[in-house]
Amino acid sequence: MALPCQTLCLHHLPCAVSRLLQVQMKTMMKKTKKTMLPLQLIVIICLSYGQADDSTNKQSISDYSRDPFITLFSGLSAEVGNLRREVEDLRKSCNSVDVAFSAALRPSIQDNEGYGNTGPFQADTNLVHSHIITNVGNAFSPRTGAFTAPVHGVYYFTFTSYAWKKEASIGVALYKNQEQVALVYEFQDKGDNEDFASNGATLQLAKGDIVYLVLPSSFQVTSNAFKNLSTFSGFLLFQVEGENV
Repeated sequence: MALPCQTLCLHHLPCAVSRLLQVQMKTMMKKTKKTMLPLQLIVIICLSYGQADDSTNKQSISDYSRDPFITLFSGLSAEVGNLRREVEDLRKSCNSVDVAFSAALRPSIQDNEGYGNTGPFQADTNLVHSHIITNVGNAFSPRTGAFTAPVHGVYYFTFTSYAWKKEASIGVALYKNQEQVALVYEFQDKGDNEDFASNGATLQLAKGDIVYLVLPSSFQVTSNAFKNLSTFSGFLLFQVEGENV
């Protein structure tokens, strides 16, 4: 009665064990040919099935490695990785800020043609360029004349001063927070009563840093109520991570 169980388990045995069983079966058959004949057939069939099954498994593994669906899955995985990187780039792009401004100085007192001088003063004085030409992002204040960095980044600033005055010192200075970073200067002699002077700087700013123009003590500049002569401009070049500022 134990034969069915033994028969079912034979095809799971290793090949060496199977060969050993075959030898033992032949020996037993010589002794009892009639009794073992059915068992011999069963063993041979089971061993054949086991070898065939083992061969099929090897073939299946080989086919699996060449399965076009596996290749397709690998390609899709790579594509998903690329899409994730693109989404991250888009997210950073969506979080970017557009910043640019230009403003012009206006005189508090003007002549018939709209010209007027600012200064000289006994102390350094902040210049307020109150006429807005461009103010993308609203980071420049026409009330204070200061630019406040809305994000960590690298910015470019340029400024121009105009003078129409004899025997006078003209020029302005660019400040970052409390530090002077650039200056234009010229002394107007008797034979030179009109001139322009310009300068600029690239600054790496943290969010909240301020940039503004200062009229040094004893200096003066000229502006016009209808023309943009003395100007202040700046824009964001690119953002940087906070820890890199």
